[in-house]
Amino acid sequence: MSGVLRRNRSSITRLGRPSILFRTLKGGIKIPRYQNTYRLESFFPVKVEVVDKILQDVMSSTLQDIRYNPIICLEICKDMSQKVRDIIFKKSYDRYKYTVVMTIIQKLGQHMEINMACLWDLQRDNYSTYVVETSEFIALGLVIFTYYE
Repeated sequence: MSGVLRRNRSSITRLGRPSILFRTLKGGIKIPRYQNTYRLESFFPVKVEVVDKILQDVMSSTLQDIRYNPIICLEICKDMSQKVRDIIFKKSYDRYKYTVVMTIIQKLGQHMEINMACLWDLQRDNYSTYVVETSEFIALGLVIFTYYE
């Protein structure tokens, strides 16, 4: 009796268990499941010069003839960061995550210091900055791109 129970139990567990390596379509066609590539490098790594140019073009074109107003500058920062992010995404660099930070500060004779800290891979991670200075404000653009496996 115990042999019958063991046999039945094993056949039941096999019925509901899908294949680990393949998935089966309706027609019975087996398609391999995605597995790790064990690839450690990006096929299209980020080029700092290209990101520098994107940041410079967007900030220079957007900040022409702008007077400082805190409410308007907040919207301008949002728009510029969105434009920069969209252009970088269209370049289709694989395995990178982007952080775009835009700041506009009114010039009132004050001193300002901006510090950022994060874990950094010296071979793959990088950043790009651009500063626009007028008589009324200083605009700082920062793009950080970190490698993501």
